[in-house]
Amino acid sequence: MNLFIIGNGFDRAHDLPTNYIDFRKYLERVDWHYLTNLEAPYNCVPESTQDYVEKYLWREFENNLSEINDTEIIDGALSIDMGLESGDVGIEDTLNAYWEERYGYIQQLNDFIKSWIEEINVHVKKKTSKIKRNNDLYISFNYTLLLEEVYKIDKSQILHIHGSVDEDDMTPIIGHGNLRRIEEAKALAVEAENNFLEKETSIFKALVNYYESTLKDVTSYLFIHSNFFEKLKSVDSVNIVGHSFGDVDLPYFKRVMDSIPKNAIWNIYFYDDNDASVFKDKILSIGVRSEQVKMLQSKEFFDKD
Repeated sequence: MNLFIIGNGFDRAHDLPTNYIDFRKYLERVDWHYLTNLEAPYNCVPESTQDYVEKYLWREFENNLSEINDTEIIDGALSIDMGLESGDVGIEDTLNAYWEERYGYIQQLNDFIKSWIEEINVHVKKKTSKIKRNNDLYISFNYTLLLEEVYKIDKSQILHIHGSVDEDDMTPIIGHGNLRRIEEAKALAVEAENNFLEKETSIFKALVNYYESTLKDVTSYLFIHSNFFEKLKSVDSVNIVGHSFGDVDLPYFKRVMDSIPKNAIWNIYFYDDNDASVFKDKILSIGVRSEQVKMLQSKEFFDKD
């Protein structure tokens, strides 16, 4: 049995506009005000050139969710005129209102992702003959229903690990994996609280909330989908297509490795020759043996015009 692990490169190979810069263009069209609020904490302002914005934020959008300019945010919050005669009494309510007004947009992010993906037309031509209607299994990191709509794969054989636009699936989930930033903000909040600094405590707690609300909680998703991983016991070939091997997703590959027979073959497809050694190093880092790994150019997978 084959297991196919599908990343965004799979959708892109079918000419779907699913890069994060395409998401930015969608936001630019449907809600410019929201886009401005979204980019502001990353020092992206309206007069920034598109090349700068694309290169700085959107090319690695999920990773950059944890790279907000928190120094500027902290300084801005500290300078708020509370308008309270009794010092810092009631500061938490005032700051909560400030955070909701300034950064409440982040709670809407996944909803915008879903509405964007729902607009994308997935009725395209097949690009590979390797995906067949049999008992193979699929783990998709994509939100689209390309496998279901074009290749007619039954959805019981597919795990959309971060959700999809299917009404029976989870809402699409986007996020970073930077636990270090969360722990740093928590430590600052504890230190401020121990020193009875109410304003600073509230600010750092709000930072924790921001980082946690944009975190991709891999451990929880692995638990939620544990039944699917139980199905992998008969897999003898893992085929990874269109995935960029971001560090935040490596625990998923580790779970796959732990769920399949020890002698299973790992076929890793790459588009850019420069990525081949990087991808192989990533898969070896989770414990897969070198002799189990085959590196293949993506054109060998996408064999249909």
